[in-house]
Formats: sequence, C-alpha cells, structure tokens
Amino acid sequence: MKGHFIVCGMGHVGYRVVDLLGRLGETVTVITQSARAEWLHAVQARGVQVRIGDAQDERLLVEAGVREAQAVLAVTDQDLVNIEIALDAKRLHPDIPVVVRLFEQNLAHQLESTFDIRRALAMSALAAPVFAAAALGERIINAFTLEGSWYVIGRLTLDPASPLINLSARHIVDQYRLTTLTHEREGTGDVLLPHPETTLHLGDRVTLVGRKLEWDTLTGDATAPGSVPYAPLWSLAGLRQRLRLSSLHVVQRVWRNAPLSLRMIFIVLNILIIFSVFVFHVAMHLTFLDALYFIITTVTTVGYGDITPRDAVPWLKLYGCLVMILGSATMTTLYSIITDFIITARFQQLLGGQGIPQADHIVVVGLGGVGYRTVHELQRAGTRVVGIDLSPDSEFIEAIRTVAPVITADARVHDILMKAGVPKAHAVVATTGNDAVNLSIGLASRRLNPRGRTVVRLFDADFARKVRRALSIDAAMSASLIAAPMFVAASLCPDVEGAFVLDNRLFILIHRPVGDEWHGYAPSQLRTEREVYVLMRQSSTGQPYTPACDDMPLQRDEKVFTVTWRQLGD
Repeated sequence: MKGHFIVCGMGHVGYRVVDLLGRLGETVTVITQSARAEWLHAVQARGVQVRIGDAQDERLLVEAGVREAQAVLAVTDQDLVNIEIALDAKRLHPDIPVVVRLFEQNLAHQLESTFDIRRALAMSALAAPVFAAAALGERIINAFTLEGSWYVIGRLTLDPASPLINLSARHIVDQYRLTTLTHEREGTGDVLLPHPETTLHLGDRVTLVGRKLEWDTLTGDATAPGSVPYAPLWSLAGLRQRLRLSSLHVVQRVWRNAPLSLRMIFIVLNILIIFSVFVFHVAMHLTFLDALYFIITTVTTVGYGDITPRDAVPWLKLYGCLVMILGSATMTTLYSIITDFIITARFQQLLGGQGIPQADHIVVVGLGGVGYRTVHELQRAGTRVVGIDLSPDSEFIEAIRTVAPVITADARVHDILMKAGVPKAHAVVATTGNDAVNLSIGLASRRLNPRGRTVVRLFDADFARKVRRALSIDAAMSASLIAAPMFVAASLCPDVEGAFVLDNRLFILIHRPVGDEWHGYAPSQLRTEREVYVLMRQSSTGQPYTPACDDMPLQRDEKVFTVTWRQLGD
C-alpha cells in the first residue's frame, strides 16, 4: 500500500479527520488504542484499515506502511504522545509530512521550526475564529487573520435591496474590495471563482472573501457590535458628534454605576424640586422661567437675593426653608454619585478590571483555551466583550482582564446573566468544557434575549447537529468538526492558512510568497495554465491584502493568498 494516510488516534478529532479523508477518496490506515464502536463500524465500512494498539510503538507505524505513506496525522488527546509519534515517523521516513495536534500553542510553533514538522495545530486556535464569526452573524461562515487584519468569508443571497444587483465580480472587487469565491444561480448550479465579467442578479447567492471592514461596508453593518459609527474626524460635525457621544457615554456610566438607593433618592429629590417650581410660580406670581431661576439659585446655595420670599406669607417662607434643605440633600446626593463612580473606576483600574457594557456586546462564557482565543478574535474584530468563568483561578482570566471585564461566577444563574448584560447583548457564546452547561447557558440566554444570537460549543458533532435542528440555538458547533478540515488540508498541502467545508467541497486556503516559479505570471494565467486561483495579494510587507487583479503580473517579493478545493463524497 502506497500513498495512503496514517491517522494515529481516533477520538473526536481523529474520527472527523478519517471521515473527511474517506469522503475525499483517500486511502487511510488508523492506529488507535480505543474508539467508539459506531465509529469503528463507520470507518471500516469505508474500507479504512484499523489497527488496535499504541502508535508510540514504532512497529505499528512500520506495519501501517509509514515508509510508503503520503502523510502521518498524530491526533490523540495527549501532547507528548503526539510528539513521540511525530518524531518516530520522521526518523522512519524523514521526508514524510507530519501533522500534529497539540494543546499548547507555544510548543506547536517550536515543534514546527525545530523538528521539521509540517504543521502543529492547536484545537482552540482553529475553533476560536469560527466561534467568533458565528457570534457576529449568521452570514459569516468562516474567519481568519492575515498580517494582523481580520478577514471573513461570508455568504449573501441577493434581495431587492442588495447593492450587488447588476454588478459584475470585477465591479465588486473595484467598489468593495471583496473577491467572489462562489456564485450560484437558481437552475444553473454554483460556479467556483466565477469569471470577472459575471453579472449578479436578484436571487443569486454569492460567497465573498475580504477584510471584515469591507464586508461590513457592503452589508450595511458599518461597525462591529458595541462600536459607534462616527462622522469623519476632520469635519466639524465629526468633532461635535464625538463630544456629544462621549459626554452621553460618561453620564450613562456614572448613572449606571451608582447604587440603586442613591439613584432613587436623587430622582425623588429632583421631583420635589420640579414641583417647587410650580409652587413658587403660583404663590409668588413668577413666570416659569423666573421660578426655575429662583429654585436653581436656592438649591445650589447661590442666592443672589434678586428674588426672595421675604414678604411672602408664612407658609411659603417655611416651604422656602424646606427647599433649601432639599437643595443641600440633592447636591450631596449628586456629589456622592460622582464620588462613587470615581472611586469605583479607580479601583477597577488598579485591579485591572473594566466596566461592563450595557448593550450590543458579546458575552463569552468559559474562559479556557477556546474561550480565551474567542475573546481575542472578537477584540481583534473591534467588538466589546464580557467574559464569565466559574473559577477565579482559570489560566487565562488575568490576561483577559486586561482587555475586557470578567465576572467570576456560575453563568447558569439568572442574576449573573443579568449582570453581564445578556438581555441587551448582541450574542452569547458558551465555550465551557461541559456540553450540558453550555446548552443550559444557551437556552437561558435565549429566554432573556430572544433577538440575540446564541452560540454553544458541543464536543459531539452529531449531538450538535441535533441541537441545531430541535432547539432555538443559532449555532451549536463542535470544535473537532471545525478543526478537522485544517488537519486534512495541512496533510495534503504545505503553507495552508485555513480550510473549511462548504457545499460538499473542502476549500483549502494557502498563504505563500510568489517565488521564481510564479514571478511574472498574471493570476488569470495561473488559473488557466496551473489551476492556481489567486484570491488576494500583498504588494509589500505590512500592507493589507487586496483582491488580485486578473491582468496584473505577480512580483517576486509579493505574498499571495490562493484557494484550491477538493470535492467531497457522501
């Protein structure tokens, strides 16, 4: 047997990898100590050879044909076991591509550079961008990062209000800086990377790739959840808008930070003061403006003396005394509210904490590896985030506190979800290590906020599929199902930046320098002569990637972002 793939370990990740390789028509041999009976039956029905044993025993690797294999994937649940398998495989077959699953991301980078491992992949790093994309909206199907910028892959169905109607794929590049990955028209099927002159019509469905900034511009979501659309800074309107919004934001923060008792006292006192305006308007025959002026000078203890109740009836003089006392109480209460805000803000600063947003933010529950990286991806997308974790000793809590507020409590408790602002949140993402807890949080969040998005992490991909069908959860996702395409793609190709399954195809995104072999070729030539599809290009380091122009030749010092795909069977 030659040219086959060896998969070591068949847990959640291993099974999904084997299944995907089988759907690609590849020959696979599995080495595993144990596996679910239904998984063993399913893969053996595809013709997969399964060897029960420890892949750390190099004799099993030899018997599995490691010297003739196309690639080895070590995807057990233990980092050291995967590293040992990788080292044995490279010793037995020095040129074989090896893909390794690791939990420790720092170790993954070192392993790739030191031991000539093609890719060492961390599940959390692969799953987090997809969880973040699901939280941002259902039209974003995947996300990835290049040179510090967030790029998305989104799908749109053109309705009558769509600005894309009657535009060609070339015009979409020119106007929105987005590349059309697929185009589907009813009755004609879908076309991958359609011709630049292909015109879009009502009802067409397109998949677009580009920076999230351009995607938001196209879809009308000019800002991420939790941010504010501003007029240009250099304009007078922009300056006024920023001052107005900043002042309003500060007032809102001060008021919401104050204890409920102080807020109630302040409201009652101000109602009495407003009532007093009417009293003096009637009793002293003052205009409303003069009555308001008199009350304000009295409450603030200024007392210019130009208007006084000196010659008024006794009861009005006594009422004036009451207003003076009310004024002192009101100012004292106001100073207390402001002082409380300043002290609270100072303590939060000293302790690394931040205020909790009240609306249009995203709540991430479970701040382990996946949760931590999901917060990081959402922050990179410009979104305000609140984190919740049950344990105050969680590994990543202190790191998250530097960029987002964190609540250490049980998110299944109603009051905790209320404190995190779930009723007005844009989305809730539950990424704890317990499926039942994640599902409970998702359902509770849906009850509190029917309009917000709910995204839950479930380890079993089959269970996740059933949850999506039966319950009102927007996205129930398995990290293993998300990660499997990347493991398979990395075993098939070098320089893989991302991979995902869409429309029964495995799409593989490759990031690489142009090199001598592509220098001088236009993207249209590479497409025709070598079946290389260039999506985006970077003219110089540090610049954002832009959609590739079909007729502009590539240069040796450029980097390109290309796509290839493989058809999947049933």
